[in-house]
Amino acid sequence: MLSHHPTAVALGLLAFAACTGPATHIHNPDGHRVFVDGLETTKTELPFRYYGTSRWDATPADKEGDPDWLLLPASQPLELPPPASLWIFPLDLPLELAHRAFFGREDANATIRLPATPADMLIEPEVRPPDLSHFTARALQARLTR
Repeated sequence: MLSHHPTAVALGLLAFAACTGPATHIHNPDGHRVFVDGLETTKTELPFRYYGTSRWDATPADKEGDPDWLLLPASQPLELPPPASLWIFPLDLPLELAHRAFFGREDANATIRLPATPADMLIEPEVRPPDLSHFTARALQARLTR
């Protein structure tokens, strides 16, 4: 029985602590389109995929169906360092289990904030000629005379 062996119970708890890897939490308060490693996601928490560097990219959310030209797209790396160095094999697993048991899971966090478009890069949302109504009336008249 496991209950008679405290060492077995402790090892079982340590093994359970390492069953899941760290998650990635994405905070996107403005609802922008977010891509993690090239895949679009609307989730606020991504499960563990791998240790190392991944990347989030974001494009501005549309305003009333039109692109929001006041913000620029952005991109940023997400670092997820391994809990123990690979060169200490076979001690890496016990060290990882002990680290996870004492310090918990170290999740990665990303807050999506897009920079404002500089004034010199802004475009006019709609440019209309001053005599557009006159031009439209002439075009309509030409169409009717055909």
